[in-house]
Amino acid sequence: MSDQPPPPPPSDGGYPPPPSDGGYPPPPGGNYPPPPPPGGNYPPPGGYAPPPPPPGAAPGRYPPPQYPGYPPPGVPGGYPPAGPGFPGAQSLNVSEAFSWAWNKFSKNAVALLVPALVYGIIIGILAGAVYGLAFALAPTTTYESYGSSYSYEASFGFASILVLIVGYIILMVVAAAIQSAYLGGLLDIADGRPVTIGSFFKPRNVGSVIIATLIIGIAAGIGSFCFIVGLVIGVFTLFTTVIIVDRKVSPIDAIKQSVEITKNNIVPVILTWLVAGAIALVGALLCGIGLIVAIPVSALFLVYAYRKLTNGHLAPQTP
Repeated sequence: MSDQPPPPPPSDGGYPPPPSDGGYPPPPGGNYPPPPPPGGNYPPPGGYAPPPPPPGAAPGRYPPPQYPGYPPPGVPGGYPPAGPGFPGAQSLNVSEAFSWAWNKFSKNAVALLVPALVYGIIIGILAGAVYGLAFALAPTTTYESYGSSYSYEASFGFASILVLIVGYIILMVVAAAIQSAYLGGLLDIADGRPVTIGSFFKPRNVGSVIIATLIIGIAAGIGSFCFIVGLVIGVFTLFTTVIIVDRKVSPIDAIKQSVEITKNNIVPVILTWLVAGAIALVGALLCGIGLIVAIPVSALFLVYAYRKLTNGHLAPQTP
């Protein structure tokens, strides 16, 4: 044992200084990924590919593949207006369109007919109530005829006209909600989805459809004083509702897109308008009962034309 006293503690707290090489063991290898190589994990600027649709998403509900140079700036919804000069534009064959519409109707007849019948009854009851109330409020003039029998004349007054105006607006709103639900089911058919009766009782984007229907209805009502103006409005806004249901855009944007599609495909759109109207007219001539078949076929024809002229998805015909 040494007689020398122990050395005093160091002035820095009593801990020996760390070794000059750091004195710490290296971290265990393998627990951390190596740093990314420079510039290897990031896409070059300006070349981002659009994200893929979510799993289970139906084709046709997303913009078509992007081509260099479009969609042009300011196009609502990201869809380029279809027509000559745009990649993917397709021509419309009326015979093929009708064949597709009839094929899809025949393969989904029950799912299409039951809602059409229910909606027809609803519209019929509402229309009957409106006109019945209007006639009930109309002033009447009673007079005697042939000494024993009585008859009367009725003419619409202010109250009757007011009922007709309010009733017309109510009918447009109800018809718009019905149309949004029915077109949603038709677009499911075009996408290749299986449909049931319930598929046609689910209104989609109903608020926008109602607003667009009111705008077009008022414009058409004003334009009806000039037949040509009303006709032009009807043709150029033909695809407005189906655009809203399919693309979920605002009423004004849908009207603009419908006008753009028509401008670039004026002859096919006029043919679509004429053929769809002719199908409905034939159904109406069959004592009205044929409308239950004619309306779904006519609507399917319209959906086919819309998807064809906008390069949208169309499920193939079913054998």
